[in-house]
Amino acid sequence: MEFEAIGTQWWIQPGKVELDASIIKQTIEKIDKAWSRFRDDSKVTKMAKTAGRYELTSSDVELLEWYRQLYEATDGLVTPLIGQTISDAGYDKDYSLTPKSYIRKTPDWDEVISLDGKSLTIKKPWLIDVGAAGKGYAVDKVAELLRGDFCVDAGGDIKVGDTKMEIGLEDPRNPTKLIGVATVKDAAICGSAISRRAWQDWHHIINPKTSRPVGDIIATWVICGSAMQADGLATALFFVRPDKLQHLADFKYCIIFSDGSVKVTDDESIKIFTETK
Repeated sequence: MEFEAIGTQWWIQPGKVELDASIIKQTIEKIDKAWSRFRDDSKVTKMAKTAGRYELTSSDVELLEWYRQLYEATDGLVTPLIGQTISDAGYDKDYSLTPKSYIRKTPDWDEVISLDGKSLTIKKPWLIDVGAAGKGYAVDKVAELLRGDFCVDAGGDIKVGDTKMEIGLEDPRNPTKLIGVATVKDAAICGSAISRRAWQDWHHIINPKTSRPVGDIIATWVICGSAMQADGLATALFFVRPDKLQHLADFKYCIIFSDGSVKVTDDESIKIFTETK
């Protein structure tokens, strides 16, 4: 099954479940309507305009609690409050890719939001962006509908079932080549690269302390049991060392630095080629 949703291409192998396309698309649509900053009718868009108390599903609470863990582990460098900053930089709902003359600084978590049970209080209107873990979160929710030797691939954020799969790691400097291969089973692999969603002298991984893109790392991959966690950790690795994140989840990683050097988990699940293929 192939289709486009939440701004990316999906490919799903259902495994032992008879595929119900409508249920899968409804699952993704529900997430998109809550968290997309590109939709006028989303909950996030309402939060950007009106302060107040917003009710959340238990799954949405799970997403925000994961963000809070990432926020604390990275000293605020991974934050859902990056939305206004990245929008001002040009990655806005119209995809203008034209930075504004003034880029608003990202505020601290407690300055804007408070999570209490199944309610999120917005203290002042602000644009939230859950892009660092949101796609992985959606992959997890779709994967919950499947069993057996399934595979869910949402633009390279991938979760697989009980059949081992080898997944190529794209060279961020040349998308026609691979720098290595990852072996995944009963787990997810997510990656992030500055070559994706890049414009002018900007890209989508922005340091909220400086309001500028990061530069010393060009790509990361993480293998983890949860796609949401793998997605968030892949972003976090642009800001902090792997050992600063190991208490959050059991994961394996690969980091490509701007000088071409590579740091990879000492594990057979990720193999880096001596020469790119």
